[in-house]
Amino acid sequence: MFLGACIALASSFGAASAQERTMIVLDGSGSMWGQIDGVPKLQIARDTLRDVLKTVPETTELGLMAYGHRKKGDCTDIELMVPPATGTASLIADKADKMKFLGKTPLTDAVKRAAEELRYTEDTATVVLITDGLETCKANVCELGKLLESQGANFTAHVVGFGLSKEEGAQVACLAENTGGQYISAENGDALAEALKETVVAIVPAITLIPVDQNNTKVTDITLNWSILDKDGNEVLTDYGFGDAHGRLDAGTYNVSVSGTAASGGGAIDILADVAKQSFEITLEVQRLEATVTAPEQVSAGAEFEVNWEGPDHQSDYVTIVEKGSDEGTYNDYAYTKNGNPAQIDAPDGLGAYEVRYVHGETRKTLGRADIEVVAITGSVSAPAQVGAGSEFEVAFTGPAYGSDYITIVEVGAEQGTYKDYAYAKNANPAVIQAPDGLGEYEVRYVIGKSKRTLASTIVEVTAISGTLESPESVPAGSEFEVHWTGPSNKGDYITIVEKGAAEGSYKSYAYTRHGSPAKIAAPDAVGVYELRYVIDSSKRTLVSRPITLTEVTATLSFDGTPIPGGKLRIDWTGPNTPSDYITVVEIGSDEGSYNDYAYTRNGSPAEIDLPKALGAFEIRYVIGSSDRTLAALPITLKPASASVSAPSNAKAGDAIEVSWTGPAAKGDTIEIVATGSPDNAAPITSAGTVQGSPLFIYAPGSPGSYEVRYKVKDTGKTLATTPLSVE
Repeated sequence: MFLGACIALASSFGAASAQERTMIVLDGSGSMWGQIDGVPKLQIARDTLRDVLKTVPETTELGLMAYGHRKKGDCTDIELMVPPATGTASLIADKADKMKFLGKTPLTDAVKRAAEELRYTEDTATVVLITDGLETCKANVCELGKLLESQGANFTAHVVGFGLSKEEGAQVACLAENTGGQYISAENGDALAEALKETVVAIVPAITLIPVDQNNTKVTDITLNWSILDKDGNEVLTDYGFGDAHGRLDAGTYNVSVSGTAASGGGAIDILADVAKQSFEITLEVQRLEATVTAPEQVSAGAEFEVNWEGPDHQSDYVTIVEKGSDEGTYNDYAYTKNGNPAQIDAPDGLGAYEVRYVHGETRKTLGRADIEVVAITGSVSAPAQVGAGSEFEVAFTGPAYGSDYITIVEVGAEQGTYKDYAYAKNANPAVIQAPDGLGEYEVRYVIGKSKRTLASTIVEVTAISGTLESPESVPAGSEFEVHWTGPSNKGDYITIVEKGAAEGSYKSYAYTRHGSPAKIAAPDAVGVYELRYVIDSSKRTLVSRPITLTEVTATLSFDGTPIPGGKLRIDWTGPNTPSDYITVVEIGSDEGSYNDYAYTRNGSPAEIDLPKALGAFEIRYVIGSSDRTLAALPITLKPASASVSAPSNAKAGDAIEVSWTGPAAKGDTIEIVATGSPDNAAPITSAGTVQGSPLFIYAPGSPGSYEVRYKVKDTGKTLATTPLSVE
């Protein structure tokens, strides 16, 4: 492929005489000790280099750069072992034979050093990288390829991936792709030899195609598409961009075609063998473009106006307004012609002589123009003579109300474009803005948004404001309480509670004053002297404050019955009952804030909790939700539940029988009579709640047969104990 759009110009027609220079960059890292078919890769590389270099033409200037061959773990271990020169083949082979292979893989910096040694920004230069590994020194070889391509006179990098996997090869192939070179995968010594013959030994001429118009003038201002076909009609090279095209082709006859905006041409070229650099002029027929624009003779500063145009309407063409006589390519506001005719653009805010231009987007050339004068606009602002610090107030104004114009308040004499609170002029008149919190004289301005110029202004005095706070002198830690307040209630103002002496703008729980007085605040879960504050939001200044003491709180926990793994437990509690407090059961020693199933205290006492199904030592916790602090804890043990039932072995149908029992006695547990062998979830024939105590009385079934008396747990639905009952 071609190497992209290059701007370097060939100095003459025909073959260039400068000899191409090539640098081999050889991987000397420790990974080269890896083996292929039982032979270390370093030995294969040495032997292959010696054999292939014997065939290098004596006219080839060849050098050797190595990396990773002197030190372990050193990303700067890069050495120019043989400077590029003719007749260096045997010296390069000797140097490679003596290399140690033990370090890292700084291949990106090595390639960059090689390019610089070849003076790649001045001369045609080729680097052949032979690597068996990927970059290990935090550099981006793909980005380096783009840099070398953009800065090089005619730079090419070939990459030989020696023993790399397909995925690894893809990560270094970009160096070749970004410089117009080749990536060649070499899996063994034979493949490495072929790769070296293709990249080092063979001379593939570098060609330059120079576009000229019908007047034999070099074409530099049109983006051109190039295509080269071989004798069989196959496309072998392409390029796109301004100026010359560059690439490499084997000797032979080729057909060149080139086209651009209102331009096309081509011709045949004959590339000679064994001539490193060759250039050819390609003639194009170029049609020069024209356009016309029509606009008002005058327009107000900053105003939107219509521009009518006629022109080629290419994809990136546009109309714009600039100061008369501005350089080509200068623009202010603009509109693409593809978006319709007439176009809408905004005048600059500066006054005087301007011109509207139709610009060919591809070349930035002006194809048509029309004179236009930008004239002055006027405006005014009216505001109260005094406003309270931080308060909102109205500003009436006159002015053009362009899209980005705004009303703002600033210190008197502030620089143009400075702003504090602001409102867009297009949104409402009068505008509503907020005064700063600082006292003294300020300036309300109408500002032209595009230029930041003040169109009109007036002076406003910002005056002091006051406020009050009323609350209990002390509240329990974590509790919610009311604060009665007075104050300006500016936009964003709030009431908060903080540590005494906290920095301005600090806050914990807070309530916006816009929600009215009293405000509801949640105290932190701490004890000691805190501070209530009324805060002006615009400046974070405390308008008024008062101390408040947070007192200690306590809680209690209790329950009835025996906790059963996986069952429910009803827990009676007392405590502060702040909005996010909750009851939970966790393993003893769990971190603060840990929880399993939980119940918010705001839902009342008792709280009902699903117990863990695990066995062992747990604890019930009352947790302060705002801080995750455990206020009270009660240990419990979860172990398999047991029970017993005792009843007569025989009874007459329908008789009342006495049943003695032991068991968890949890709420909802029952003594039941069911048919012998019934599953746990079978509906009982008769039942009684353990709440009746032991012993209790229950009626025998009304039909003779074999039955059993059961103790059944409500939470889990499990039968804990049974005894047989025969009914006659």
